[in-house]
Amino acid sequence: MQSTNPKPEKPILFWSGGKDAYLALLEWQNQNRPAPVLVTTYDDETGIVPYQEIPISRIQRQALKVELPLLTIPLSHPVDNRSYLSALKIEFAAAPFHIKEVIFGDIHLQDIREWREQEFGRLGFKTHFPIWEKSPVELFTILDDQNVEIRIRSVADEYRSVIKTGTLFNRQFVRSLPGSIDPFGEHGEFHTEVIF
Repeated sequence: MQSTNPKPEKPILFWSGGKDAYLALLEWQNQNRPAPVLVTTYDDETGIVPYQEIPISRIQRQALKVELPLLTIPLSHPVDNRSYLSALKIEFAAAPFHIKEVIFGDIHLQDIREWREQEFGRLGFKTHFPIWEKSPVELFTILDDQNVEIRIRSVADEYRSVIKTGTLFNRQFVRSLPGSIDPFGEHGEFHTEVIF
């Protein structure tokens, strides 16, 4: 009788290369949870992570720095939600590990959380949100002990007069923002890159 070698179980952390994903990883690790596999989707033509505007080669270097495996998934952008979820389901099923849990770096957008819980729950995954509803003060406290630099990587068109790419993301930057801009850019005002 042929013996079967079951896949090891691994949680997946959605990794954009920016501060929210990094904070989610730090908080997940702080809870002494199992080490995750990072997953990043990127544009198959440009090799760039959409919104963050980070080349996939830099994402690969980040994964080496945090010493975690990385699963990269090329997609043809723009991609609708149905195609996105279908591609993830196929890639996750083909992975050399069994996935039951998925981790996200969302902070406070309830509609996004509910969509993730509903859609990924339908696919059979349990969702986790390690930094959910943490304040900017709490999140900067988590970052204080890390030897990293976080810089603004991309800015939505309507905020380019206020926010410049390349600016250091820190408490001073957050204090300089007008009240109409979320301090962590949760509404897509800006996106960041973690530099190790």
